[in-house]
Amino acid sequence: MKYELLDNGVAKISLDNGKVNPITKVLAESLIEALERAESEAKAVVICGNPGIFSAGFDLKVVAQGMDVANEMFLAGFSLAEKMYRHPQPLVIACEGHAIGMGVFMLLAADYRIGAQGNFSLKLPETEIGMRFAPILKILAKTHIDPRHHSQAIIQSRGYDPETAAKIGMLDETVEAEKVIERAIQKAVELGALPAAQYKENKLYMRADEITLMSQTRGF
Repeated sequence: MKYELLDNGVAKISLDNGKVNPITKVLAESLIEALERAESEAKAVVICGNPGIFSAGFDLKVVAQGMDVANEMFLAGFSLAEKMYRHPQPLVIACEGHAIGMGVFMLLAADYRIGAQGNFSLKLPETEIGMRFAPILKILAKTHIDPRHHSQAIIQSRGYDPETAAKIGMLDETVEAEKVIERAIQKAVELGALPAAQYKENKLYMRADEITLMSQTRGF
């Protein structure tokens, strides 16, 4: 993970965890620490991945090591998603390509999501790969994805191209791939210019029911 505080007051956090940015326990915990750091020195946050892919989700190599180790990774990822969802500052994600599984849930936990136009897929593969939805993931999916697509997107593991993903709530907008980071920072600056205290109050107020439910149903 890489953390940069830009001159415009935006904390830019890059996953920087290999070619497909798998979510591991270490990465999840590092991202939580970075978000906490941003609270004290930034006005807004941008999280980005690599050109061509934001994240392919949880690290399947860790899953292969056994469920005890895998569960530690899953719980760290769930904590990250909750932390992102209740982060008091504007949180924008720059998705420069594919987003799979936990990568999509990170998008859903943010405030604004910008995706790259092109031959990319955003997908929740849990049913396809034989995994159940943890409560926090169910909350994020049902809260942000268009209800008309709950069956296809959540239950049936359908993949969506970026333009369609924007229509159903996985993304907010799409731009040319080479402009995703620039647009994400621009949006973060725009949101960061809003009154910080009121942004925090209204964000947490609007998400209060979901945040309470997340705190009551942590884990599996």
